[in-house]
Amino acid sequence: MKSPTSEIPGTLPSSETSRFIVDGLQPQVAVEPKSVEEIGELLRLAGTQKWGIVPFGAGTKQRIGNPLRRFDVAISLANFNRVPEYEPEDLVVKVESGCRLVDLQRTLAPDNLFLPLDPPYYNESTLGGMVASNASGPWRFGHGTMRDFLLGISVVQPDGTPTRFGARVVKNVTGYDMCKLYVGSFGTLGILTDFYFKLKPLPPCEKTVLVVLKGLSEVGLALDKLFSSPLTPSAVELLNPAALAVLNQSISLTDSKEGYSLVVRFGEVENAVKWQVEQLERLWEPLCAKGIILGDIVEQNLLWEVLREDRSYLNGFQGSVIKLKVNGKSNQLVELTQRLESFKEKMKCQVYIKSHAGSGIIRAFLHLATSPPEQQTMVACVQGLRSYLRPYRGTVIIESLPLALKGTIDVWGCDTKDKYLMQRIREKYDPLGTLNPGRFVV
Repeated sequence: MKSPTSEIPGTLPSSETSRFIVDGLQPQVAVEPKSVEEIGELLRLAGTQKWGIVPFGAGTKQRIGNPLRRFDVAISLANFNRVPEYEPEDLVVKVESGCRLVDLQRTLAPDNLFLPLDPPYYNESTLGGMVASNASGPWRFGHGTMRDFLLGISVVQPDGTPTRFGARVVKNVTGYDMCKLYVGSFGTLGILTDFYFKLKPLPPCEKTVLVVLKGLSEVGLALDKLFSSPLTPSAVELLNPAALAVLNQSISLTDSKEGYSLVVRFGEVENAVKWQVEQLERLWEPLCAKGIILGDIVEQNLLWEVLREDRSYLNGFQGSVIKLKVNGKSNQLVELTQRLESFKEKMKCQVYIKSHAGSGIIRAFLHLATSPPEQQTMVACVQGLRSYLRPYRGTVIIESLPLALKGTIDVWGCDTKDKYLMQRIREKYDPLGTLNPGRFVV
């Protein structure tokens, strides 16, 4: 295989390639193209030379996935960071893929608009990385996910051909919505360059209710009462006792009160928010050991930042830290929480659980010893949980795993008929395996 050379347009100095290391692999060349044409030229060259290409935004999602089979060139989208079109009256914005979410929100805020997506690494994440990984956070319950807001997408195909799908209007699709194909494709079907998003007005008033329940069974009862009521929260989060303790270290709200905690966010006009908070108090009063209502916007923002971000659970611990994303059904939340907490005794580790309780999504953090027996037990536990969820079409994705352990288990765990369909799509769009080879399910 011929190696990449510095003759590629937009090539960065060799000293810059260390910024693009993925799972211990450093590219031979890092490129920062300035145009779609330069991206296309590079991809055409990569096809003839059989290079492995990895697209880069902020790099916050690069730890997700299986080890790369090869990594020759990193493509940075740092120059694609503009907001070229913005029509506040139409609630539509066009954003380039290298633009950070936080910068887009600052552009929208003067018009009281926002893109209601709040993934981990909120302040660093780029829109391209969010689309590629289908990133979301607590807001997904009340507002939806990336697929609900993406109207149009521009992509450079692996053969270098620029293509656009969708448009800037809401009703633009007849037949299959191709935009949705690229959401969650992890950079394997093309280089994403820009997007059209639909927007929402910022809520004029917000309040947050945090309660500590008497036990895990009360969590199930509380959620049943909430979801069968007329209340319309924008977010519903669950913390297990270990995760609540981490929250209290960052923002002391429950006076170190231990237990399972539900955190609910309401955002509407003031009277509607006040009524919903009052109704929630009545619904949950028999089940709660402690309850707090937060109205101060600064205090609320700090609380939701801690709930949204993962750093407190990933950094500063000895041994291995593993993050699982468990996709189940909302009515399985209690059962899945019990199964995950059983890992504590089996694996001799602490288990921290943060759940999007209304969406059936659980984020679990396992602080694991480095000895082989515990690691082997981890593999068995994850595989057992996957077997339990398979009849329900649930999944367990290992989003963060030490490199030494990535060879011991497939991080995606996808063995359904969906994998065959994904393989066919990948072979059609990227037959040479140029983009992110080996990283994704196929």
